[in-house]
Amino acid sequence: MSSRTAPPPLARAFPFAPASLGLAMVSGLLLRLWLATRNAGITMDSPLYVRMSEAITHGHRLIGPAHHGYPALIALARLPLQDPILAGRAVSLVAGMALLPLVYWLGRRTLAPAWATLPVWLVALHPLIAVYGGVTMTESLVLALVYGALLLVERGRFAAGGAVMGAAYLVRPEALALAPLAALFSRSRRGALLALAAFALVLVPYAGYLRWEHGSWMISPKTVLVRPAAEDRQALEWRVGDTLRAGAEPRGFVERVRWAAPSVASHYLPGLARHLRSLLRSWPWPLVLLSALGLAAWRRALLAPVLMVAALPLLAVPPDPRFSLLALPALAVFAGCGGAWAAARMKQHAPRVAAAAAAVAALGTLWVWAGPEGRTAREFDDGPMAQMREAGDWLRAHGRPGARVMDRKVYVPFFAGMEHIQLPDDDYDTIVEFARRSGVDYIVLEEYIVRSIRRQMLPLAIDPEFAKREKRLRLVHVGGGGPLTGVAVLEVVRDPTGAGPP
Repeated sequence: MSSRTAPPPLARAFPFAPASLGLAMVSGLLLRLWLATRNAGITMDSPLYVRMSEAITHGHRLIGPAHHGYPALIALARLPLQDPILAGRAVSLVAGMALLPLVYWLGRRTLAPAWATLPVWLVALHPLIAVYGGVTMTESLVLALVYGALLLVERGRFAAGGAVMGAAYLVRPEALALAPLAALFSRSRRGALLALAAFALVLVPYAGYLRWEHGSWMISPKTVLVRPAAEDRQALEWRVGDTLRAGAEPRGFVERVRWAAPSVASHYLPGLARHLRSLLRSWPWPLVLLSALGLAAWRRALLAPVLMVAALPLLAVPPDPRFSLLALPALAVFAGCGGAWAAARMKQHAPRVAAAAAAVAALGTLWVWAGPEGRTAREFDDGPMAQMREAGDWLRAHGRPGARVMDRKVYVPFFAGMEHIQLPDDDYDTIVEFARRSGVDYIVLEEYIVRSIRRQMLPLAIDPEFAKREKRLRLVHVGGGGPLTGVAVLEVVRDPTGAGPP
């Protein structure tokens, strides 16, 4: 009998397993670059991060409903890259690639090298994780920081883990819940206290900064996350009357919790069901079953991001899969643990079990790509970006300098370099008169928006007689290249007497 150590089951099933990590990294990079070529790299939140990065660069104060960590990195990346969107995409790409070895080393806490590559493949090829690795959004960065913090806690470096979780808090508010959860599962009272103390060393100064910036104490500028539950997405749309109601809303964290708690509690279980269904779209049943085998015996800090799913119904966020992204790398590690556990229990058939686990992982990945999350990754842009960019470029060239642009989406004003005013969801006349009273210069209407969530504006597009009678607005630009790609720019007509709108 040879004295050479027998290779692990997955390595016997797949001779190329030793090179699997490197191949997964390369595949993940190529996938992220390919997806980045298919979209503009921005969402509704991206212009806010860009404006905040510009304020940081110039030392200005900008009150915005976002944490400052990601805009600060965009400002840093703009030094060599200049273009703010490219800088934001570069930060996301670097963070997205850093996540892959972090997942590997988290798996190596309990798994042999061959098994530890399985979760890396699941993360590298997941469509949502991949596409957010190339856009100007915070998802990729917060994933890398959170899982870096969890790895440090798992390795017993509690103070460093708490500090890195603090860095994640500077990017997104979820770290406020993840920090105590990770400390709870650290299985060391002293370590938990160290992690929380290090986290507090980041939290307290930032809360002081927010006090200076906003004029009141808060632990997150995203105060809109704490509010009564909405019945549906349309109920979340802003209306002119909401300005008065928003002024009456409590500002302090404790007061907002008291204000929102009754509604949130009564809607919690239906909200949890919706978020779980959303999670299943990102992590379908083949992957759930594989993860469940590894999850059952896990008692450490990696449970924290999975348990965060239960906290989502407490916040005013829709059941969007991007809000459950934090759980996916942990579920991937549990999937590797599940396969290794099954192979260890059936040693005589370990190679077959390993091959079956890899097949289940591949099936689950294909399942996600074939579903709505795969379509989201391939068609990521929120609307006809080429036509909206064209309209923005036209406004930049022909519009009044410093003009205010009312639009349901932010893209045309952003491309024009002009101030964006939210298009409310009131009746037609209320919208037009609000635009005139507010000093709005242009109103932008996108066809796909008008036919879905702003149908009150539809007569302008389909009724020539209605458009002819409307003297308060004048069409100055229209573009489009196919169904639902039309974009119109209308000038708000001033009172000819010079008295201004009524």
